[in-house]
Amino acid sequence: SQESISEYVLKDVNAKRFEYYFEPPSIVKNWLTGLLTDKRDVPILYLFCNIYMIVIPSFCALYLALPSSHWLGAGYLVITYVLFLQRFILGLHYSEHRGLFQKNGLPLNALAPYVLAPLFGIPSGLYRLHHCVMHHIENNGAAFDLSSTEPYQRNNILHFCLYWARFSIGSWFELPYYAFKRQRYDLCAQCLLAVSFYLGSVAALYHFKPVQTLWTLIVPFMVTSFALMFGNWSQHIFIDPSNPESNYGLTYNCVDTPDNQKSFNDGYHIVHHINARCHWSEMPQKYLDSVQEYTKHDALVFRGLGFFEVGVLVMARQLGVLADRWMDLTTPVRSREEKIEILRERLRPIDRKQQ
Repeated sequence: SQESISEYVLKDVNAKRFEYYFEPPSIVKNWLTGLLTDKRDVPILYLFCNIYMIVIPSFCALYLALPSSHWLGAGYLVITYVLFLQRFILGLHYSEHRGLFQKNGLPLNALAPYVLAPLFGIPSGLYRLHHCVMHHIENNGAAFDLSSTEPYQRNNILHFCLYWARFSIGSWFELPYYAFKRQRYDLCAQCLLAVSFYLGSVAALYHFKPVQTLWTLIVPFMVTSFALMFGNWSQHIFIDPSNPESNYGLTYNCVDTPDNQKSFNDGYHIVHHINARCHWSEMPQKYLDSVQEYTKHDALVFRGLGFFEVGVLVMARQLGVLADRWMDLTTPVRSREEKIEILRERLRPIDRKQQ
């Protein structure tokens, strides 16, 4: 019922945030908080401060103080990724959609996408073009969105591997070409410069410290490319074949899941695609305010699952579990078998030319 959905969503609205571990020192906190464009972004600011205080010193210690060791490198990678990977990717995501710092602190906005991003396997300066510009403007359309999931059978592991490989190998060339085709020449030039600088820096560091560079930059790129692509694959794994261009039909929401408290409410992905500038703290309420519109468009909403869990369940052919977690408000109430069939239909490849 709509009342039960409200109950579950309000858990996300009122939940304690877990995006960061501790507040920075008062002098840093007071200075940087005063530069924020929106004070509701304090959790993103504190998260980035946590990374500067833990990851950056560890990175420097590996290169400058500690002996070359694959064990130390692997330990650094595991600890850094367990603590921060999911949190950083989503912190970067929302800070790129809405600049974290106002005019007086504008240069600080470049630190996350250019300095911190490579430590988490994201090449410097490419995230905004790939996600904020390409993915959201093209809206998962296969014609121009290089990360589109439409052409694939989305419960097929081989198809996902092809999707992941295209990103890992092809994006170095396809992303600047996309900007050029769309006549975004400034972004094309910026992308080429960023790629050149990033690859040159990795090559130079590998020559200087190969073991450290392997574990701090090269392996992170491979791990994160998988995480990013499986995340996007999972977010756009169910597409309504009757209306693939609709924001209600090309993704789904995840409510009442612990992931939302670590990922800045990223489970409300339909809300995000409807308005990418909507502040992350407002998304659960935005969904509540328009539940009837979601029902009208037969949008998918799952309770108690995050995107990765949805993706894993699809790959494991466990559509029955997803049918049980689907918060379906349509009338008459669908049977479990009907829900499974709808989910199966939404996994098939999409060809918009035939729409």
